[in-house]
Amino acid sequence: MGHFAMSTIVIFDQTAHLEASVIGGDPVPEESRIGFTVCLVLTKLALVIEFASMAFELPSVARSVYSTFSHTVATCLFLLFIYDSHPVSHFWILFALFSVPTCFLAVYALVGAVSRNRPQK
Repeated sequence: MGHFAMSTIVIFDQTAHLEASVIGGDPVPEESRIGFTVCLVLTKLALVIEFASMAFELPSVARSVYSTFSHTVATCLFLLFIYDSHPVSHFWILFALFSVPTCFLAVYALVGAVSRNRPQK
């Protein structure tokens, strides 16, 4: 939930963060704004997919521990990136390292749960 909350906070405060991450007070390039927004939307989507997979089937202990660890580290780094005003590329690295693997695990579990619950012909 912390990862979800931090990404929500950044969505509503992205202009100030983007301006602080540009060196020398230059204007923020439009590509950075778009890339930052896309990254945050994909992060939200990955988290929603993970929540949906938990609604169909409770995760295993190993997946729960991995997910908890991954989201805790992601939340701490999210906070650090916001506080220190890191460039947009760091948010993409955070997304690739912490949101994508947990999303793949969630999709795999969701597909498995749906295929097991499908009525046999």
